[in-house]
Amino acid sequence: MSNRRILIIGGSTRAAADSVRRAGWEPVCADLFADQDLRMTAEVITVQNYPNSLPDDVAHVRADGWFYCGALENSPKLLERILKKANFIGPLLGTSPDGLGMLRNPVWLAKTLAGVGLKSLSVASQSFPPEPNGTWLQKPLASAGGRMIRVWDESAAKIPFPEPHYFQQIGAGIGASVIFRVDSGNIKWLGSARELEAPTESAPPTAFSYCGSFGPIDELLVPVEAKLRKIIQTLVEQVPSLEGMVGLDFRFHGDEVWLVEVNPRYTASIEVLELSLGRSLLNPQVGAGQIDSIPFTLAEKSSSTSHFSLGANHQNLNQARIVAKQILYASESFVAPDLRQFVNASDPWTIPLMADVPVPGTFVERGWPICTVLASGENRHKLETIMKERLLVVREALRKSG
Repeated sequence: MSNRRILIIGGSTRAAADSVRRAGWEPVCADLFADQDLRMTAEVITVQNYPNSLPDDVAHVRADGWFYCGALENSPKLLERILKKANFIGPLLGTSPDGLGMLRNPVWLAKTLAGVGLKSLSVASQSFPPEPNGTWLQKPLASAGGRMIRVWDESAAKIPFPEPHYFQQIGAGIGASVIFRVDSGNIKWLGSARELEAPTESAPPTAFSYCGSFGPIDELLVPVEAKLRKIIQTLVEQVPSLEGMVGLDFRFHGDEVWLVEVNPRYTASIEVLELSLGRSLLNPQVGAGQIDSIPFTLAEKSSSTSHFSLGANHQNLNQARIVAKQILYASESFVAPDLRQFVNASDPWTIPLMADVPVPGTFVERGWPICTVLASGENRHKLETIMKERLLVVREALRKSG
């Protein structure tokens, strides 16, 4: 493996760490969970008090570059502190804090897109709430993973919302995301994925909790691809500091598309796309140039040259066309059992039965994620069948160990 060290900071860094491994680099991670599989595959930095202590936690880490993942895009001031305090972590391989204020502002996004004839879901500010008639969502400004989102109706209007928030009209159509990369203004479309909309097997704490995604689904987006590319181009033109990996969440129906939000960082669906396509989306042509001059250049690594091992708890990707990840949430609090037998710590191109595996003895609170289940299939029908089988295996393992 290359001695190029990449620091990753965020709520959960395991998926990003595996992407860094697929790129041939060494991940160094600071996150909230420090899961078992992350500890077995990456250097893990102790975090004293997430997220406030992060600038101090990584102050003396040495790396050749760094990036953040969810939900630190909502904390530009904290990112600025990291930039000022951490002197040895190399360049930021992503959007600088000064651009996040616009990209994470739903009112600015709606006005900007409307100015060029593009659509986004209608929004209203906290100061001017819409009629609580059940056609709007109340969402925290520091939104991530569907946290605290609720339908804005008469019942919600009677209960105070504990954070700064806004309102967004409930959108029709299918929820999906596009992943693209920006390198000094140059745009590369990397792929797309569809969101799993609160499947009951996940036992999500709310109907809006992020439960996972599957992809690629590029063929479904042909009718709206031109509009999506125009949205992306507009954002790059309006926010010069937009850089690195970016996720665009939207809803679409027919040839209409409505932007939901922009996630200017590594997103959860990147893992799905990498494992499906059989190539790294981060690798900058290993050995060519400096990492700060070519932060993210797609490596054309085909499935035929990737090494996929097949074991009792793992899937081979040579024939797979679609990959899915599904998060399991805790319906009640419990102490995590020893699930290390399910961890794939060797080959980052192999799909394990589960990932984001908690350290044995970890107290998992009700509503918190337990782990992520992954699967692949030649088509969506086969994928759903395999995923159901894998979910049953994981549930049984949790039941026997509980």
